Amino acid sequence: MKTKLYLSVIVLTLLASVSFAQNRFSVGLVGTRFENLGDGQKLTEIDVPFGYGVILGYNINKDFTVAFTGEYFKDDMKDNLGDETDYRAHLSAYFTPFDASTLRPYFSAGLVYTNKNYTYKSTGIEETKDMFDGRFGVGVDYNLLQNVYLNFDAGIYSDGLNIVGWSSSIGLRVSPRFF
Repeated sequence: MKTKLYLSVIVLTLLASVSFAQNRFSVGLVGTRFENLGDGQKLTEIDVPFGYGVILGYNINKDFTVAFTGEYFKDDMKDNLGDETDYRAHLSAYFTPFDASTLRPYFSAGLVYTNKNYTYKSTGIEETKDMFDGRFGVGVDYNLLQNVYLNFDAGIYSDGLNIVGWSSSIGLRVSPRFF
């Protein structure tokens, strides 16, 4: 009988603490613009590289967040050589040095996997290329409403030896409450 009572108290305490706590998870949409910097390895061959994606985040504490971002790009390659389709997956860590009431600036670092698919118009040949890059960025979250954030971000990409490109993005993220 005592065991059931203790178990009931523990479950009720956990449910009450979760229902009054802010959710640690967030989900959002992001629009991104890329640009190449190097002549060797490039982030993209797309003439106007705009893409979109989703972001899933988990707040470890108020200063540290980890997030996964998936992005999709498809457009004509430069000089009308063909089409390029890119799938990018980011795994990043975000550090917030201070928290103002509506603005939260941050620094980020992470690893990016890119799968590029080329279809050349002149020959019809298809080619696939996989790349890993490091990404280092800065940004700011703007609190629009309770648990709704507008995000501005800028980052540079490195292949390990050189900076190969940069990106800028804007996103909208929601941290829904489940209880």
